[in-house]
Amino acid sequence: TSTTPTTTTQPHPASPHPHPFRPSFAMPLVTGLLAAALGSSLPSPAWGAGPPVEIDFYRALQGSSIDHHTTQSDDLASLGGVIKYIHTEIIPEHQEAATRFERKYQVDAIMKRRFKVKNPAMDQSQTFFMDFGPFVTFDQGQSTNPDLDGLYKISGDFVGVQDNQDPGLALTKQTPNFWYSVSGFCPNLPWENMPMPDGTTTARCNSKEHLCEAKGTPDSPGADCVKYADSGDVVLGGLCGADLNNTVPTMDPNGTHGCAYTYGKATLVHLDTLVEISAQKCNGGKPCADWFDFRKNCDDASLKKMFGADGKIIDAKNFSEGAEHSFCVEYDIHPACKENCSSSACQNATTKEIGIPFWLGRCNPEANQDRIARLAHAFGIEGALDKHQIVAKDVLEQNATCNKPGATACQPNTDAEGSKGGPYCSRSFGGVCYQCHIPGVKTAYRPDADSQPVCPYDILENEYKSLPKPACKSTNPSDVCCLYTSTCSGSDDPSKATLDADGLRLVEHRCWKEGSTDPMLAFAERVAREKLSSALDRTSTSIKSFAYHQWGQSPGERSFAAFVVGLQEHLGPSPVPATTTTTTPAPEPPLPLSLTLILIIGGPASCVVVLGIYYCRYVRWHAARQLNNAVEGGNDALRPGDAA
Repeated sequence: TSTTPTTTTQPHPASPHPHPFRPSFAMPLVTGLLAAALGSSLPSPAWGAGPPVEIDFYRALQGSSIDHHTTQSDDLASLGGVIKYIHTEIIPEHQEAATRFERKYQVDAIMKRRFKVKNPAMDQSQTFFMDFGPFVTFDQGQSTNPDLDGLYKISGDFVGVQDNQDPGLALTKQTPNFWYSVSGFCPNLPWENMPMPDGTTTARCNSKEHLCEAKGTPDSPGADCVKYADSGDVVLGGLCGADLNNTVPTMDPNGTHGCAYTYGKATLVHLDTLVEISAQKCNGGKPCADWFDFRKNCDDASLKKMFGADGKIIDAKNFSEGAEHSFCVEYDIHPACKENCSSSACQNATTKEIGIPFWLGRCNPEANQDRIARLAHAFGIEGALDKHQIVAKDVLEQNATCNKPGATACQPNTDAEGSKGGPYCSRSFGGVCYQCHIPGVKTAYRPDADSQPVCPYDILENEYKSLPKPACKSTNPSDVCCLYTSTCSGSDDPSKATLDADGLRLVEHRCWKEGSTDPMLAFAERVAREKLSSALDRTSTSIKSFAYHQWGQSPGERSFAAFVVGLQEHLGPSPVPATTTTTTPAPEPPLPLSLTLILIIGGPASCVVVLGIYYCRYVRWHAARQLNNAVEGGNDALRPGDAA
């Protein structure tokens, strides 16, 4: 198998981590097995347990550079991770030069690739989310952490991961973001000799190590390249197959030196399309053609603003060719919110953001979740916009289990009564084995179990099917546990469910079962009518969005009181009571004059006749009153015998 030399002089695309870098050299594109290309046999340390893991990795880059470089000694991300990277590192206006003509690092697209990963067997202390090693930040193709050189020597090449959190972007525990790293040839040295002509250098070049020499090539490696401890050979890198013809690579990695991952052909989503740049108007009402057209010519004066370093809003202007020019801003955020959405300075800011609609709401978990869903939909993930599905179905259904023999991270604790609610692991959070728990058990497996995400509803239906079921403390749906064991009391019919937390949890679960928001809309309509005396327009976009965000792949944690408050914010005016015409029975009639005379003239004997006639009139009046009550109150106002 031969290698194909690179044909580009463009910089290596930026990767999703917080430290800017612009490598300008890439290894040749591997089109076959690296081992065969090197013409050498590979050592075979103990393999990791189970088959290779299939997972989708994403990367922000310049779209025209795709496939010009192999993906090695690089960092990638989950769906949420790549959106987070662009949102926090690429587009905030006050962080970048006002005179630029493109987004930072020329990023204009997001790439998705299906990877197959099989890491070498590692000590559990170096294993993360069951299948991965520690995350490695690469700068100019060089690992920035010297301590990991020893892991490459002992274990060999590996794919790493970390759960990425940033106080400047609001998430819930149900929507974690992940960053990934893939090791390449000679991972401890940079692509090129440092410092570069423009002054670019790396931390390890500037350190006492002084690792500034370029890594070279497999045929002519740099003198300081890290070597495997068992063979003394230069570390090869984990890539052993780039299948550019198939979305899912046909080659499987085997976990040996030089063979920790393979990947398939790329799919691209262009940022201008995703964020709907063309929905903005330029040059007097015309759709903006692209990012630069928007920046230079947009019509919306409110977008010609940005934040100053002190948080004040200033005009967005640059100086070029001896003149001052206004420009439009895709996105900017108040400096205090950039650092921490929860800070008092951010909370007290009158204006927190400026920009086009797609990017607004960086400090809003629901808005961030919607952005991830829109990107998932753009990449063709089924159910992204109507079923809360952000991981491809075939990734979730793969044969690679999380609860592996000999490992405890995904093995639920049990006692004589059953499971203690965790720890379970699910790939539904991003493709990795991420810990979750089942609430509402008699005894929780750890005191702070509620700090973990709530498991998806189907967690017990697959690899945990044969294990003891959770020991639920009740059959109350509001305690959640019974939703997993199908032992809840109450009805999930939205027309009959109780208007409380129990009913809300049951209807959420029904929405998941049916893959539809309709049950929640019906439930919300009842709550509006019976609790708020208000009308609900089920065709309203706002109402549909509210109802959709009340359910997901896992049970919700919102209280019924919070549900009612949230619903009230989306309701229209209260209905005008219908005008009802009712017939009110006349008061009990007085005794007619003729009957009074009979009583006086006829004496006591006539009393029987008079009272009989009067009783008949009274019965007729009483029957009319009962019928009127039935009309006003419904059938329940009639009692047996009333008709007679």
